[in-house]
Amino acid sequence: MVSKVIKARIEDEYGQPIRYSRDCDALAANISRKCRCTISASTVRRLLGFYKTDQTPRTSTLDIIAEYIGHKDWDALISTLNKNKNRSERLLTEINADNLRKGEKFELGYTPDKIVTIEYIGKAQFKVLKSKNSLLKEGDLFKAYHFTLHHPLFLLDVHREEKPLGELIEAKVSGITSIRKL
Repeated sequence: MVSKVIKARIEDEYGQPIRYSRDCDALAANISRKCRCTISASTVRRLLGFYKTDQTPRTSTLDIIAEYIGHKDWDALISTLNKNKNRSERLLTEINADNLRKGEKFELGYTPDKIVTIEYIGKAQFKVLKSKNSLLKEGDLFKAYHFTLHHPLFLLDVHREEKPLGELIEAKVSGITSIRKL
């Protein structure tokens, strides 16, 4: 599912809100016509959250959405979102583990209603203090070097109760929608 910011831009381009699943039929036709490519209504429904799915959309699909709202591709759209974020709305746009001190705490939010509170414990390692609707659980440990607004949450070397779980990627489509220092 795309972030609320991107959904709002899609609705601005379309000229009306997308409130119901049936609205996606006309939106898909509008996107296909404007971008001179085909995108199905079911794909649009998945991107806008009308269908629940664990599938990550194809890069080509995300590029079509970016083109529809006036960007070269998905990467250009994400870059623009990071640069143009109104300062009053911006809490943090990124966290770099190299610049943190032990004990610093952050809250990461991502779509649809997932929130994770983490604490930096040193050497690019974090501990999960709280978790709401995330695959991460309280007490999990993981390694991460960088968190960026509107980008996926890439976690390395995840451990739960001293058992290695490997790598984990959360917020694959919408990216991290909020970063707040506690």
